[in-house]
Amino acid sequence: MSRRVLVLDGLWYSLCPSFSPLALARANPLLKQRKPSSRPCPPPALRIAAPPRHRCYSNNARKTDAHSQVEDAPTRGGNGASSVLSGSASFPDEHWDNEHDSFEPENHDEEALTPRRKKAINRWPGVPKYAAEKSNDSLETLLQTEMAKKPNITSATHILRTLIRDRGVKPSARHYKALIMANSDALHGSPIFVRNLLEEMEKQGIAADSGTLHAALQALAVHPDFILRQEVLQKLRDRWLTLSPAGWHFVVAGLLREHKFEMALEQAALMQRKDIHVEDWLHSSMIYQLCDLGEMDEVLRLMQVRVSQGNDMTSDLWMHVLRTAIEAQHYMTTRFVWRRMVELGYLHPPTAVCSDVLRVAAGVSDIEIAKSVFRHLARRAISPVLEDYQQLIVANVGVGDLPAAFEVLCTMQEAGLPLDQTTTQPILAYMIHSKTDRRDAWQVLKRLHNEKHVVPLASVRVIAELCEHDAQNDPTVVDDAIGFYNEIHTICPQGADLQVYNALIRMCRTALKREAGIFLVKEMATLDVIPDAGTFETIILMCLDAGNYKSALMYMLDLAKREATVSPKAREEIRSLCARSVNEYALRLQYHPLIQGGDVPTLDDTTETAEEPKLQRNPRPKLGREERIAYNKERRQRKRRRLALERLAAEGKVSSEAMNGLEMEDSEVELDEVDVDEVDEEVEGNSNRSSPSSKTGE
Repeated sequence: MSRRVLVLDGLWYSLCPSFSPLALARANPLLKQRKPSSRPCPPPALRIAAPPRHRCYSNNARKTDAHSQVEDAPTRGGNGASSVLSGSASFPDEHWDNEHDSFEPENHDEEALTPRRKKAINRWPGVPKYAAEKSNDSLETLLQTEMAKKPNITSATHILRTLIRDRGVKPSARHYKALIMANSDALHGSPIFVRNLLEEMEKQGIAADSGTLHAALQALAVHPDFILRQEVLQKLRDRWLTLSPAGWHFVVAGLLREHKFEMALEQAALMQRKDIHVEDWLHSSMIYQLCDLGEMDEVLRLMQVRVSQGNDMTSDLWMHVLRTAIEAQHYMTTRFVWRRMVELGYLHPPTAVCSDVLRVAAGVSDIEIAKSVFRHLARRAISPVLEDYQQLIVANVGVGDLPAAFEVLCTMQEAGLPLDQTTTQPILAYMIHSKTDRRDAWQVLKRLHNEKHVVPLASVRVIAELCEHDAQNDPTVVDDAIGFYNEIHTICPQGADLQVYNALIRMCRTALKREAGIFLVKEMATLDVIPDAGTFETIILMCLDAGNYKSALMYMLDLAKREATVSPKAREEIRSLCARSVNEYALRLQYHPLIQGGDVPTLDDTTETAEEPKLQRNPRPKLGREERIAYNKERRQRKRRRLALERLAAEGKVSSEAMNGLEMEDSEVELDEVDVDEVDEEVEGNSNRSSPSSKTGE
């Protein structure tokens, strides 16, 4: 039997995708023409016979890995999809899988087939029984309807094999159209098959009508090929065929698949100018694609146009756009979706999404959306959390509504939510930035109290912090602040807390109003308000500012008893103030362990008792005349002070332990600064002079 040289072209690989050139290494002798031999023939798998007269169609070209699909697409494409339309074919005895075809690269001459072999081929299991039992017209109708409804290459192949191979129906344009449309199958379709089918129609002299070209556009919308799509559109124009609305949709969908978004939007705009209705599926595809790209401005425009045309969109699409807009912090899109869907009750986002919308609205000070979120939560009987109230405060101060911000604090107090500095910080920042008068802010609290609101102490603390800030430029603020302090009980029955006292004491130090600071310290002692390390730091610095090193040291000893620490900033400031003086109390305070901070060596680390380490005397420096006079004057002042203390101790006003400077931390009563002038009068015999004041242990 004569044989021909095997040509491994694209048609061969498309018909036999499982074929490997490695098989030729064992079959090279068979590629040459030679005389028949009496030797037994090789196994069928290695026989390379003449090209078959008829082709068979197989799907298993798509059942490969993704890498091989990309590399072998030009060769494996071939005419595989069109082979079923060329006539009858020889099929193997392998089982036909419902998902793909499988066959061996074995072909036989028709004359060499035995009747038993022909009978086995005719029983090929790929043709289902339902196809064999139907008439030709029924199969033709089924082919067109099934491919238009649910394209599937396997189903199309079953029907076409029955019609063309078994019943001898001549291939026509409708068969090519059905097979091209079947390539819209997302799993097995391919633009290479579509191109080969169109080329085969030209070779067979079958003109591609409008339906066939639109079927090609449909397949290219699923498996995009820009060049082939342009060729199909050019054929439509050359034949004066109009692109149908469905064809417009296929073109835009293919451009979206190719990520040519600008061209897709241009085509969609052209459709609108031509009064072609854009279907929901195409519009949703554009919205989803643009959301993935973060083009929220274009998404907003498309949705506004869609709504203005009276078209509906799915709830899932609205929710996806809302979430994407929140993630992108796109306020306009968030507001549009909220006002259009949520406020009207068509969409019910989760609580977390509502909180995110509130955060976006607070960022741009949109109080309307912020209040709308709270109304929506109230309708759903959901209690707002602390973060929601904080965002509402930010929105209120953003529009300059200070009373509303204080009212939110009252609402939080009534709801039992904690109020910390993070909550009140936006209000303080707004009052500082807008230079709000402290008296006006206090009147707001009084008005809220008259309206039966529970005014939280955090509101009073905000005004105290405002007074502390204003004291830098206006020392008279201390008088207003003390007046506010005296009225606290009329607004907040529980009175001031430690944070309020600390803010007011810091204000007194900033304004250099030491008397007001002493008054507040005595108020704390009277009301049993336990001070913290911040309170002691402020008092110590206030004493150092006044040059009262002894009282500062006594407060430091009291702080050490409480096992508290000094902040690095206060430690540095105390060192700086004490370094300016040669006073022994200043030196003891400067070298105190709490002030050292591991940077300055201690004077005496040997004692662990309550006794204070003795001060090591430094050698007396050489002083000029003026400096010596000042030094001697200071020594006389210390001597007069000691005499005054002895006299007070004799009168029973001070314990005898206070006389020992080295045991000053064990005294029951901590003394305030003793005025030098008063001590002078005490020494000179002016007994009518009042004794110095003492401070409270706390």
